[in-house]
Amino acid sequence: MTSLRFLNGLTTIGGNIVEFTQGSSRVIMDFGVAADLTGETTESAIAAGKLPNLPDLLGDAPDAFAHEAIFISHLHIDHMGALQYLQRAIPIYLSEPSYRLYQTLIRLGIEPPVANLHPLAFETPLAIGSFTVTGFASDHDEPGAMALLVDDGEHRYAHSGDVRLNGPHRTRVEHWAQVMHAAKVNVLMLEGTTFSFDTDAPVEDAAHPSAPLTEASLAEALRAHLQAAQLLVVINPYQRNYERLATIQAVAAECGRTMVWEPQDAEILHTMTGVTPAAIIGDTVSLAEVATHPAAYLMETTFAHRQWLAQLPVSEYLHSNGEPLGDYDPRFAELQDWLAAQGIPLTFLSCTGHATKADLITLANWIAPQTIVPWHSFKPEAEAAALDAATNAAIVLPERDLYYDFFPESE
Repeated sequence: MTSLRFLNGLTTIGGNIVEFTQGSSRVIMDFGVAADLTGETTESAIAAGKLPNLPDLLGDAPDAFAHEAIFISHLHIDHMGALQYLQRAIPIYLSEPSYRLYQTLIRLGIEPPVANLHPLAFETPLAIGSFTVTGFASDHDEPGAMALLVDDGEHRYAHSGDVRLNGPHRTRVEHWAQVMHAAKVNVLMLEGTTFSFDTDAPVEDAAHPSAPLTEASLAEALRAHLQAAQLLVVINPYQRNYERLATIQAVAAECGRTMVWEPQDAEILHTMTGVTPAAIIGDTVSLAEVATHPAAYLMETTFAHRQWLAQLPVSEYLHSNGEPLGDYDPRFAELQDWLAAQGIPLTFLSCTGHATKADLITLANWIAPQTIVPWHSFKPEAEAAALDAATNAAIVLPERDLYYDFFPESE
C-alpha cells in the first residue's frame, strides 16, 4: 500500500514536499523552503513547520528505508532550498539542465555544496525500490523544470511542478499531459500559484501592478524600451532563467547596445547556453566607460550593486524578476526608495513562470486524473473550488504531516 504524506507547501507558494512510501521504499518530491530560517536551528525549524518533519534525513534518527531518493522538479529555492540541511547522503535527482545549473551555482558560491546529486534523463524511468519515477521536460522560468510521474505498479501519481502554458515550451507541457492522460493518472498534485492573487498573474508591486508579459512579449517590450531610451538602461533579471539572459543579450545587440553582465551571471549565461557574454563589468568594461557612452549599453545591476548607478546617467531601471522579486521582500521597498531618491524610473518587465487560472484548469482536464490535490498556493481552497466546478476529479485538500492512502480498498 502506497502512503502519501504532504510535508509542506499546502498553503504557501513553494516549499511543497510530498513523501511516497511503500514498505522499505521511499520517494520524496521536491525539498524546498518557503520561510525565513534566519536564527533557526534545524530542530526549531522542523518544530515550526519551516522544514519538513524528517528527522531521519535532517537529524540523526534511524532511517528505515533501504531504497529512497529525492527528486527535484526544478532549481528554485522554494523547491530545493532545504537540501543544504540534509544530514544523510540520500540520492538526489534533477533534470540534466538543472543538474548543470546546480553545479554552476555551487562553483560560483551562490549555493552551498550538496552531496549525491545525479542528473535524470527525461522520459527515462528510474526504479527506486517499489517505485518507478519518470521526469518530463516542462515549461517554467527555470528552463530545466520537470513534471514527475510516480508509478507503484498499480497506481500513478503525478507532480506538475511549477508550470505554464504561455511560455516558449508549451509543446513540452502538452506532451507530458498527453502521456499522463494515457497512463490514467490516479492522483495529480497541481500547483496553484495564480489562485493566490486577485489578478490572473502574480504581481511584484501590489500598489502598482504591471501588465503580465510572456517571454516573447517581454522581449518586444525590452526592444521598445531600449529604442526609446537616450541614456543607459539598467536591467535586473533572475539569474536562473538563463534562456531569458540569452534573449536579453540578443535584443540588446539588435538595438545597437552592448550587454554588460555582472561576472556571476556572465558565467551562468556561458555555461548554460554557450552564449559568449558581450561584456563583463570590471573585466572587459569599466563603470567609467559605461558613464562615458551610456547610450551604447544595457547593463545588468543587481540589488547588491545598486550604488553603482549613483555615478551613471540612467534612463530607467528595468526589473525583470530579479531579486528582490516583490513587495513581500523588505528589500523591495528599499530598492524602490533608493531608485526614487536617485531620480531613476522603475519599470517592470516581468514574466511569470506560472500558469494562469484558466490554463491550470485546461491542464487538469488534459490529464483528467481521478483525484487532484491543489497546493503551492496561498489560497488552495480557491483552486479547489475552481477545479471542482470545471473538472470531473475528486478534489482533496490534505493536512500537513498526515498519511493518506488514496486507494486502500485496492491493496
